[in-house]
Amino acid sequence: MSIKSITIIFLSFILVTVLSACSYLTEFYIQNHTGSKKIIKINYNYSISKSINKDPDNFGFNYENGILSPRAFRKVKNLKSLEKIEVKDSAIVLEIQPNSTTRIAKSHNGRWRYMIKSIEVDGKFFSPTELQKKTKFISNDYVYKIE
Repeated sequence: MSIKSITIIFLSFILVTVLSACSYLTEFYIQNHTGSKKIIKINYNYSISKSINKDPDNFGFNYENGILSPRAFRKVKNLKSLEKIEVKDSAIVLEIQPNSTTRIAKSHNGRWRYMIKSIEVDGKFFSPTELQKKTKFISNDYVYKIE
């Protein structure tokens, strides 16, 4: 083997090692395309109330009036915060504004699918697998539309 071959193999190994540790931001949004407020209930696989008490700033549900793409949503300065109607041990109830876009989860590598047990919209329960099938995948983000 030549030095050039060994160098190429070594650099390839370093590149693969570095890239395998990369993570990417994946956010989950709900867009309310209707003209009325919608009540949603998010059921988590863990005690969300304890997590909120430990780090309340990390569990803000931000929204913006209008139907925005994830990219446009991230560019908005001073996003509005949804008020949590009810917080139980592993569930949160929110009121989604009409004609708005709400960020439900901010995670890396699609981790929101493992944190959320189910979401109830208008009395219909959706598991993360069902939500993923009904969402639109835009870049690295998931968008569920209430129509």
